[in-house]
Amino acid sequence: MATEPNYFNRELSWLAFNERVLAEAAREMLPPLERVKFLAITASNLDEFFMVRVGGLQYLKDARRKVNDPAGLTPTQQLNEIRERTLAFIKEQYRILNQDLLPVLRRNGIRRLTPAELNPSQRTHLHAYFNENVFAVLSPIAVEPGEDRLQLPALQIVLMSEVRSRIGEEDQVRHVVFTLPPNLPRHVVIPDAEGNTHAYINIEDLVEIFIHDFFPQEQVTGTARFRISRNSDITLDDESAQDIAAEMEEILEARKTSNTIRLEIEDEPDVTQSLIKAIQQICDAPPSLTYMIPGELDLRAYFAISSVPGFEDLKTEQWPTSEAVTLEPDESIFDVIRKDDILLYHPYESFEPVVQLIEQAATDANVVAIKQILYRTAKNSRIISALIKAAQAGKHVTALVELKARFDEARNLERAEELLAAGAQIIYGVRGLKTHAKITLVVRREPGGMARYCHFGTGNYNEATAKLYTDISFLTRDPVYGADASAFFNTVTGRSRFVHFQKISMAPFGLRERLLEMIQSETARAAAGEEAEIMLKMNALEDLQMMEALYAASQAGVKVQLNIRGICCLKPGVKGLSENIRVVSIIDRYLEHARIYWFRQGGDPVVFISSADFMTRNLSKRVELLTPIEDPACKKRLQEILLTHFSDNVQARQLDKDGNYTPVPRPSAKSKTKAVRSQEFFAKQAVRRHRPRAQSPDLLVPHVPK
Repeated sequence: MATEPNYFNRELSWLAFNERVLAEAAREMLPPLERVKFLAITASNLDEFFMVRVGGLQYLKDARRKVNDPAGLTPTQQLNEIRERTLAFIKEQYRILNQDLLPVLRRNGIRRLTPAELNPSQRTHLHAYFNENVFAVLSPIAVEPGEDRLQLPALQIVLMSEVRSRIGEEDQVRHVVFTLPPNLPRHVVIPDAEGNTHAYINIEDLVEIFIHDFFPQEQVTGTARFRISRNSDITLDDESAQDIAAEMEEILEARKTSNTIRLEIEDEPDVTQSLIKAIQQICDAPPSLTYMIPGELDLRAYFAISSVPGFEDLKTEQWPTSEAVTLEPDESIFDVIRKDDILLYHPYESFEPVVQLIEQAATDANVVAIKQILYRTAKNSRIISALIKAAQAGKHVTALVELKARFDEARNLERAEELLAAGAQIIYGVRGLKTHAKITLVVRREPGGMARYCHFGTGNYNEATAKLYTDISFLTRDPVYGADASAFFNTVTGRSRFVHFQKISMAPFGLRERLLEMIQSETARAAAGEEAEIMLKMNALEDLQMMEALYAASQAGVKVQLNIRGICCLKPGVKGLSENIRVVSIIDRYLEHARIYWFRQGGDPVVFISSADFMTRNLSKRVELLTPIEDPACKKRLQEILLTHFSDNVQARQLDKDGNYTPVPRPSAKSKTKAVRSQEFFAKQAVRRHRPRAQSPDLLVPHVPK
């Protein structure tokens, strides 16, 4: 086992990832609304980080667990480091917002108005809006003297007002809180005389302007805005669960009242220490959990601003999504897959063929069964609708709906009930593990017998995120993949004893071992004097055993290139340990999400796609799949994808041995090296690859005058 200095702390590595996202919001060369979107992403990321990772650490601290992490830090030390980094992060977030983005947006016609900027007619308009849409919705709640804690909802903006009333000869002061529910719009549009502008006021400003309407004949002497995050690291003990659906509903309820792990208070000049202390008391949040925020709360609201209509010149030009699979009028998706294996790189190539596979299977008279793993699905999922239609048509539909998919549990429960009502066979995951594999099996009756069509992927069956995340899809009719897919579903749905598959590997029963075997094979080749190389693309790397294997490979002389979007606990470039390891991270328009694993193997590369990262939870605590890609054209394409990402010198940042991510040097004007922005390259490449398919070979298209 390596010693303490050989690893970075997981939580600080994640914060470094979010700092790289924030760096995109700071880039002046990006259009303003693209920068706004990145700012909103950082806020959403940070919320989830506190609810899950910080919540778990807080539990360990409260339980006085002093166990050190692989970087040598106790839970208390980690929490202290996180707070220090988070304070610096918040300061930079609001510097970008207040000093840069808001002025830029204002100059370009998107104006957040403050109460002081409203003219009389605007105030009249807003008062009417307040009376009609807000006043009857809000419910002021008095804080009783000595009350220790209120059950306030997480992640919603709350106002606490100090109200003074005259009773007899005495002044009495009480505190009242207002929760601003999410069904009220955060931004209230205001008629603006300046012409082509989008003027708005935040809902919390609107409420504060007219808050006196709630307290006639009393005086509101101060108001503060705050927001709490609750510990969501409450998971289901499904080893002993009798009714997993009912017990998951109890978990969701428990999260609503769990401990506060972060309190954010908007730092305004008139926010008094007495208000701060009162807020801390009712939220049960000591100063160590309190963050004074130098601006408006909940920057996730800027997602809405980033997509406001009518300001296209402030947004990035959209990259087209190419239709990699085009069907003739009399052709089905089954006809196309039957001809050749299909490899798709989303979102540069459309996710539509995957959706078509399910939709056509639902209506095809020859399809007898559909089996699928569902982890996270779209809000109005066409895939779920197709499965419902298939079940209603009498096809045998089996859906494993993972109820333990964090923050999607409620949606998955609802969709599972719809599928169950339609007649589908539903499995709520497997005991003790999350099912995170991405696989679909369609069984179809054909002239030669039963054929099995498979989809293996690196991303979820979610049409919405398929437009935003980069992922790999592999569609095949190969009978060996089909046999493996059937055996996999038998294992996870039928309590069949695990068997070794012919091609694929499954966690937690062999996937880790298969990857270790490949790394160790390259290590042995290097030790024998052969050329050895490993290229891996993933979202996170923190598993100790995998890092040890990569260190050993580096020491043997294997060239190791790692493209890791987020967490990386491995230290590259350490002499005698990892000088042959290079780690790069790419943050760009799309969220890098694909997992591709490539091993040279003496010049006959072995290539995999996977649903699993090199994380202990993926390799040992989840049901995952590792799929070898053996079709020569598909293998070559995956290698080209990796090489292009490692050639990125525009958006890539390289990790050094001290934990710093620095931009890969861009070529100078005199250099012969070309600038490579990998995501842009793939978008343009997809257009070039599929342009000829748009023209039928027996159709002549004349050029006509413009």
